[in-house]
Amino acid sequence: MAVIRPSYLASLDKIEDNGHWRFGCQLDYIKAFGFVYLIRMNSTGLKYIGRKNFRTQSKYKSKHGLQTNWRSYTSSSKDLNALIDANGTQDFSFFVLEQYYTSGAVGYAETWSQMVAETPSNQDKWLNRMIEKVCWKSTEPISERHKKRLEWLIKN
Repeated sequence: MAVIRPSYLASLDKIEDNGHWRFGCQLDYIKAFGFVYLIRMNSTGLKYIGRKNFRTQSKYKSKHGLQTNWRSYTSSSKDLNALIDANGTQDFSFFVLEQYYTSGAVGYAETWSQMVAETPSNQDKWLNRMIEKVCWKSTEPISERHKKRLEWLIKN
């Protein structure tokens, strides 16, 4: 049975000028600050959520604002990079979830994505071990009751 992607996923095609990143259109690396991404290891289903800036940030003028290696970038995760080195990039899919135009939005979107995915308590599915350099030793997921109560209380 063929899997039909929702319309908001239908445009995750690869664009050559985006390097290995799939986004469906050209990333706005001139105006946007950076992007939030998801990398999936196709053979195991393991995933990783991260972020990448399009330009460098430095207090030194000569190093500030230079274009980063975003097109070929894989991750800051040593575990993920070891898997990529061992298995090759062909075993991985590189998706851009969204690009953002401010540093705060990139950081917030990455953290929000990791929290929604509950990466700290789903280590059998996610390679993320920390969120914003904070590590929770949690093996217990957020309960469905908690999620439903929070969702209801936010709305009401």
